[in-house]
Amino acid sequence: MEPLTGVFDDLMALVAVVEAGGFSAASKQFDIPVSRLSRRVASLERQLGVGLLARNTRKFEVTEVGWRIYEHGLAMRSQAQNAISIARESVDEPTGHLRVQCPMALGTSLVGSLAIEFVRIHPRVSLSLITTDGRSSAFSDPVDLLIQPTTKALADSSLVARKLVDSHYQLVASTTLLAALPLPSAPEELSRCPVVGWTFPAPSSRWRLDHPSQGSAEVNVQPRLTTDNLMLVKEAALAGLGIAQLPEVLCAEEVRAGRLQVVLPGWAPPSIAIHALFPSRRVLTPAGRAFLEMLGKAFLVLGRVPA
Repeated sequence: MEPLTGVFDDLMALVAVVEAGGFSAASKQFDIPVSRLSRRVASLERQLGVGLLARNTRKFEVTEVGWRIYEHGLAMRSQAQNAISIARESVDEPTGHLRVQCPMALGTSLVGSLAIEFVRIHPRVSLSLITTDGRSSAFSDPVDLLIQPTTKALADSSLVARKLVDSHYQLVASTTLLAALPLPSAPEELSRCPVVGWTFPAPSSRWRLDHPSQGSAEVNVQPRLTTDNLMLVKEAALAGLGIAQLPEVLCAEEVRAGRLQVVLPGWAPPSIAIHALFPSRRVLTPAGRAFLEMLGKAFLVLGRVPA
């Protein structure tokens, strides 16, 4: 009889291949050779006496019984993760490897320093911080905790979401640029000004601004530079390339120092909510929970700091 561990490993290989949408994709995502995945799935098919995957050169398909076995595999993986979580909860000091993904701007301005401090105070934890452009890609890479900005309500899913903060934005430009321009006094005048475009709140060439008493306005702009990197947007604004939309906290120091100046006070781009996402509270490790707690406290302070 096949050892239980062998059957479980074969089943987890099937789950990985189906989740990724193919052997090559699973190999890249989980860093497992295609040949090993193929052998595992073939072994499972032999033991069960049924075909689970229909393989050909044109497409990848899961058989009807394959989907049913896959669902059982998901449940078994969840139970195994729960068992590991229970064991880890018995350890007072967080241990193990924690994988965190967040936008580059947050990684540079806040999360990176928190990660350094977290590893310093928890010597039995190692941490990988993966930075992105901030677009939604929930767990496209195998991570434990995803820090995700969003301008819309989160779609229903099996993920647990904890809102960290509403990040408030403002329009800013270098004092040198504004000294050479007629200072805009209304949103529509931005169409005649050089701007820096950020592609996250698409389209980057049409900006929405809100005012507490005058409502909302939308204006077409012509960016001189467009990027998905918020840190580069800030650099471009400081270099005098144009007016930019930046989080208050990201440019607060430059505004206080006079290197950047707020444009159209009272008018502001919509806030962007920042969430922490993870599969479920049961499988978030003690290290993950401790880091999430640190994030929550830091973002709470962040939300109270005036620009």
